[in-house]
Amino acid sequence: MFYLRQENYDPKYPKFRVMKSQPEFWLQNYILYESLSTIIDSTLQYPKYKHIFLLDDQRFTFFSYNVEFTNEKKLTLNDIQSLVQEKLALAEKQTKEKFLFSHFDCILVNWIEKQFLIWEKWNISCRIILVFLNRESCGIFNDKFWDFQSQKNIEIYPESFQTINFLRNNMDMNDFLLLYIRDSHCKWVLVEDWFYKRIESLNLWVNALMQMYKDNGISKYWYKNYEEIENNPFAKNIVVQTLEFYSEMLCKRINEKKFWLQNIFVVSSIMKNWHFMEIFNKLYSRENNKYIVPFHYSEDLDLFGRNREPEDIDALIYANRVLWKEIQWIKK
Repeated sequence: MFYLRQENYDPKYPKFRVMKSQPEFWLQNYILYESLSTIIDSTLQYPKYKHIFLLDDQRFTFFSYNVEFTNEKKLTLNDIQSLVQEKLALAEKQTKEKFLFSHFDCILVNWIEKQFLIWEKWNISCRIILVFLNRESCGIFNDKFWDFQSQKNIEIYPESFQTINFLRNNMDMNDFLLLYIRDSHCKWVLVEDWFYKRIESLNLWVNALMQMYKDNGISKYWYKNYEEIENNPFAKNIVVQTLEFYSEMLCKRINEKKFWLQNIFVVSSIMKNWHFMEIFNKLYSRENNKYIVPFHYSEDLDLFGRNREPEDIDALIYANRVLWKEIQWIKK
């Protein structure tokens, strides 16, 4: 059994999307408007559960090292740990943050792609990723646990970590931009060669667009579906003008950051607004000859018997890929 809590970071209005495993409901979803500290407190009430935190990517620092070597004997856990320790010594010279975990990907053994290094030998190449959590976040956890890394039922990951792996493995995407547009916070994650390149925030969030609707006297059309707006030419004209203005600002900010050579995956409730997706895609494609994908779910993901919101994608991918054994138990 587990609780999976995904942070929708906002310094003023904290928000967590929660997935709870329950045999009768498979995966129960709900939202908590509480601080990280309060959320951590709630884990103490359920010591038998595994508690997984998908925290905002900006709380983390990432290092990547490519490794190539020849090994005549099969690799053991000690050999693999030695590889990690060697690169960890290099990374710790560049950061004061707290080492959290390591991850191996791009594994080739005798030029054949593999999932794991253990027991492999001969010509080996791979990438070692080291993930560090910032000191402020560590302090919040340690206030509750003294040493949170000694808690066997606590796991912490960057929210987009499994999403990036999913796009790499299922869509063969090397370089792209993940764009999170949330109610009061907007963030992009630039990925190059399947790895974190840059993570930044901007102020064009959903509430900003809703305010534009209000200023233009079309608030009620925020909740209208595509067909209702299409059937009202006057309202559609104002809606389109508002969305064009917002999309132009968004494209301008993206281009200012020199992200224009990237395809964009949008993770947001805003993608339910098909007028927005049409306009944003048209403007971005015209300027950059790239496309925008409303990233929600695919046939490769089990939705576990429920309709899922676009913002559930990171937690949903995590549940599908990392917690599969627990999910199988839930579904029995």
